[in-house]
Formats: sequence, C-alpha cells, structure tokens
Amino acid sequence: MNGITTQSQSFQDRYEYVKTAGNYDAKGIDVLLRKQLKNASYWLSYATLKSDYHFKDLPETNFPSNFDITHAVTLGTNYTLNRFLVAAGLNWRTGKPYTRPVVANEVNDDAVNFGSANSSRHDDYLRLDVSAKYEFKWGENTKTQIGVAAWNVLNRDNTINTFYRPETATNAKEYRQSSLGFTPNASIRLIFN
Repeated sequence: MNGITTQSQSFQDRYEYVKTAGNYDAKGIDVLLRKQLKNASYWLSYATLKSDYHFKDLPETNFPSNFDITHAVTLGTNYTLNRFLVAAGLNWRTGKPYTRPVVANEVNDDAVNFGSANSSRHDDYLRLDVSAKYEFKWGENTKTQIGVAAWNVLNRDNTINTFYRPETATNAKEYRQSSLGFTPNASIRLIFN
C-alpha cells in the first residue's frame, strides 16, 4: 500500500507528531473451515500476517506496522433447537506491537526517549463469548426475540494499546488500554412483518 502517512497510522511514540509519507507491505493468508450439521454449525479460522512499514524520511526506515497481528485463530459454534439458539466463540491472537522507552534513560529533554519502533509486543489476546436467543410468535405477523450474551466470559485483561508520557524529568509513565472485561448483555427485539 503506497501513499500512507504517519498521521493515519495511530502512532503514539516518537512518530506521533511527525508528518511524512511512506508505504507498508502486508503478506498473509486466511483459512476458514466450516461444517454444518443438522442443528449445529462449527467454524475455525486462522490468519497469519506480516505487515511492515517503509518510511524513507524516518530514522528507522523499516519496522513492524502498528496493526501487525502475526497469528489469529477464531473458533465458533452454534446450536439451534426449535426456536432456541445458543452460540459460543473463542478469539485468540498474538499481541500488537508497541514501542517502549529506553530502560534507565526513559526521558530526555522533557520527551520520552523511545527505543526501536514497535520492537515490543503486547501479551496474546484471548476472549470467550457466549450467547443465547429465543424466538416466539405473537401472531401471524409479529414475533419477539429475547437474547442474552456474555462477552469475555473468562474476564481476561487484554491489553490492546500501550503508550508513554513523561512523568518526571527522568521517568516515563506507562498508560495501558484494555478491552472490556466480563460484559453481560440482554436484548428484546420485536419484529413486525
């Protein structure tokens, strides 16, 4: 992909306020396996990606993309019995890259002294979701769907972003952004035909 800019790539390190153009290469593969049985379906997907930036006007001309997710696996299933549907999905992926400050020299001249761009990775991301839905009819043209779901059933703390800001003249403060923890949902849907 040619013609990208640093401003469009969500940098939160030394390149956050730099304005330059470059490109990135992305190479990967996606595989999806799906099986449908009488009342159930199953699927498994796998994706691998290698994505690197190329910015000729930056000190580091080649480094991993901010969106480089080396491996990702999704496993899902659903089962239907009459008007009742239950589903579950498991999502796992390698962590995204980010840039850490230089150890023992974190801040220089009131700015974070970053190490090599995107040379660190977050821990792997893992999320298990489950849901159920029941549908019943009120009449010939009206039906209701009642659903419940739980995201991140394992309540795993998945870090999705890390960045640093100067805290003192010598130390940088780390800021971590995490995905939602265990999140229950409920819904009622009225359908009129």
